[in-house]
Amino acid sequence: MSNTLRTILYDGLPSESSFIKNTQDAEDAAQTIFLKVMEKQPVFSDEHHTRAWLLTVTRNYCRDVQRSFWHRKRTDMEHLPEPSVEPFDRQESLLFEIFQTLPKKQREVVYLYYFEDYSIKEIANLLERNESTVQSQLFAARKRMKKQFSISKAATLILCLTVTLGFGGIVADAASGGRTTAVIKEMGARVQASIHRLLSEEDRELANETVTLPIQVYASDLVGINDDYVILANERGLVIYDRKQEEVISVLDLQQMECNYLNADSIATRIFLDGNQLYLFNETDLEQRRGKVSSDSLPKFAYIYNLSPRSGSSDSTDTNAESREQNLNTELIFDKYIDNNEYLMRTTDAKEIQLIYNRWLDYAKNNIHDTFDSFYGTVVTDTEAEKYDCMSYSRNSLSWIDKSGKNMLSCLLVYDNSDYELYTKNSDGTLDLQKLNLNFITNNSNDTTKTNDTSPDGSQNARSDILPTFSYTGEDNVLKAVCDYMMASGEADDYYHRPDASVYIPAPVIYGIKHKDNDLIVFCNLHGYYYYKNGNTLECESGGEAPARLRLHPDADAPGDYEVTEDLRTGDGSEYEKGIQEFCKDYPGMEKKYFSYDQSATSERESIRTTLIRMYVQNNDLDIKYYKDYGWDPVPIQ
Repeated sequence: MSNTLRTILYDGLPSESSFIKNTQDAEDAAQTIFLKVMEKQPVFSDEHHTRAWLLTVTRNYCRDVQRSFWHRKRTDMEHLPEPSVEPFDRQESLLFEIFQTLPKKQREVVYLYYFEDYSIKEIANLLERNESTVQSQLFAARKRMKKQFSISKAATLILCLTVTLGFGGIVADAASGGRTTAVIKEMGARVQASIHRLLSEEDRELANETVTLPIQVYASDLVGINDDYVILANERGLVIYDRKQEEVISVLDLQQMECNYLNADSIATRIFLDGNQLYLFNETDLEQRRGKVSSDSLPKFAYIYNLSPRSGSSDSTDTNAESREQNLNTELIFDKYIDNNEYLMRTTDAKEIQLIYNRWLDYAKNNIHDTFDSFYGTVVTDTEAEKYDCMSYSRNSLSWIDKSGKNMLSCLLVYDNSDYELYTKNSDGTLDLQKLNLNFITNNSNDTTKTNDTSPDGSQNARSDILPTFSYTGEDNVLKAVCDYMMASGEADDYYHRPDASVYIPAPVIYGIKHKDNDLIVFCNLHGYYYYKNGNTLECESGGEAPARLRLHPDADAPGDYEVTEDLRTGDGSEYEKGIQEFCKDYPGMEKKYFSYDQSATSERESIRTTLIRMYVQNNDLDIKYYKDYGWDPVPIQ
């Protein structure tokens, strides 16, 4: 047998050896299974298949040992600690005893997930359980262990069980070729990052994108607040800020969760904090519903984020969360968040969603207020304030009660340099400002003087937020000539506000083409839009139109192509209609096309816009799925 197969066999034993609770039995089991493998010579497709088969065989064999009469009647003398081996100190031994009190099925799941790096789906297949059952068992095991210890002790516990499950000490580490030590270090880093609430590099980037998202009208929404936390959200993500520690402790990708409809038209993401539970869901058909919800129109799912374990308080248990652990209609969110965001759950249970929605209606009625009206006469509405022009406020403010029972009213203030402040009106009418320490996750993305980052080797890399320039690559030579003309003539410069992190994409609508001599007379409206990148979405910050009549002449240097030789435009205001009439006077029927505002005209304009955005995304291999105008629904482009 190869060393690889031997290592895999010994890797699989510790989970069951902790159930047998006897080193000699574990070694006997290893030899027995090893002989079975040699005898049967099974054929495996890959190492993953080998590992799964061996783990299953080991688990079944150890179960048989546990059920045997001989095993059940053995003296307890074998459980006495061996004086020559002290893998843990007294505290760690106590923690391991608590791990041993976990139900057997929970121990199996914890071992396979943390040590063997199996996914939830793989564990479910291996143990022949439902995925939702495995998720609930893993969640319950974590909660049970952490309930009896402080955050730092919980970290020690998980590290200890990793050592224990990692083959039982120095001999096993040698047998595994040093893999035990490597896994312990890796696991320790993961646990420490989670328990000390350090953000991963990916989450730091997401938090940075969230807090530096350009402000079009209002600042990020304040979606939750109490004495401990400030929770803000926008179309990119949700950030949970610990007010006492003055740090971000968690961030959620609202785009990946499809809960980022915070300024859309027909759909709205609702987020609210009730006790230690943060709820998120989407409400649709807003106009038709008018607040009256039937069972058929309820949200299809809701997310629940449990904040209570983060407080470290022994009295912060949420009974609803405990009952949800056994609800097969409630599952932990997709694999990406199971580890780092183990307190985030997703429910599809209609009764639970109905309760959540009813809570939302009460919360919205009693706690959400218009910020302008609520803070009238303060810095929010003071147009004479020196910093007003560079400050935006959250559209809504939240009323809440602090731990002393006083009524508070708060909103968010955000400045052009992405500085955030919590603005609070106290029960006595006084006002307080608390600066939120979000600068540590930013990367000066608003500094437009920097166009490149320096990599460790000293080379210059293009900044990730810089969007490439649009270029038409289609087969329509007329449309190509018009787009090229708009890009080259400075049309885009009229809309650029942040040229380091934006792109201008033309979307000209061509109403008609007439031939004159060898030239083409093109009647068109030169629509163009300015976008910035918001995760998987191109957000439109501004745009404009320019009704025109262009003359296109064949390009002598490029057969089949054209160049613009004449550009007739209309004026603004009272000159708008007159200008169109003037350049259409010799072409009957063409004028009315400029003033058509029916559905077909709108559809044609949006179709051209979508086509050219899709071309731009594909040409530049961008991870963009939507484009969006402020206040409207996202438009899919793929």
